[in-house]
Amino acid sequence: MNKEELIAHYFNGQISKEGFLQLKTLLEEDNAFKKDFYAQLEVQQTIGQEKNAPLKERFNQLNQKSIPKTKWYLYAAAITILIVIGSFFYNSQPDYQDLYANNFEAYPNVIAPTVRGTEAPKESKVALAFQYYDNENYAKAAELFKTLYKETGEDYAFFYQSVSLMAVGKTSKAITTLEQHNWNEPKDYQTITQWYVGLGYLKLKNKEKAKLHLKNVKVSGKPLAKQAKEILQKIE
Repeated sequence: MNKEELIAHYFNGQISKEGFLQLKTLLEEDNAFKKDFYAQLEVQQTIGQEKNAPLKERFNQLNQKSIPKTKWYLYAAAITILIVIGSFFYNSQPDYQDLYANNFEAYPNVIAPTVRGTEAPKESKVALAFQYYDNENYAKAAELFKTLYKETGEDYAFFYQSVSLMAVGKTSKAITTLEQHNWNEPKDYQTITQWYVGLGYLKLKNKEKAKLHLKNVKVSGKPLAKQAKEILQKIE
């Protein structure tokens, strides 16, 4: 965004968080921009009252020595407005980690439910993998599902491996594998994959990519649609 667009967005109330940060930096470092900004501020007659002293201290680092005394009220107004905008952005941002933690849970084992109190036969990798999974030993489950997928090429093995990776905190790896995977039965895994990838990007604080995937879940008509809608309302 160029400087003219930045100032225009500021005065029409459409400045984004990134734009606000860019504006703050320019006011601190670019004297020519600062003079132009304050000239337009005077034309707009935007005058406010100082508030929020802690945030105001951040803006006091501006080069106030170069400010003409006759214009002090305009600079006070500019600082006040920036403080208000800054307070809005910094206080209204959602906690992505909390959103992720509150919504992530390992997908239910619908392939080979483990019977509590029994042990899987050693020769049955499927049963053993799901036993680890159901007992929340996701690291070992991921290893076995990886082996199973290499041996069988079955979608379920790849899917549960990816979910296990997310469960142990290997979010980036899980996202990459899910996004690049070619499913044998895409329709069976389309929505649930979008859900987990969207949550993964949420954890990584990649808001735009999280929204992209969660919006697909929202319009899917599946049970997770309502949950996806609630998350989107919090981050949009």
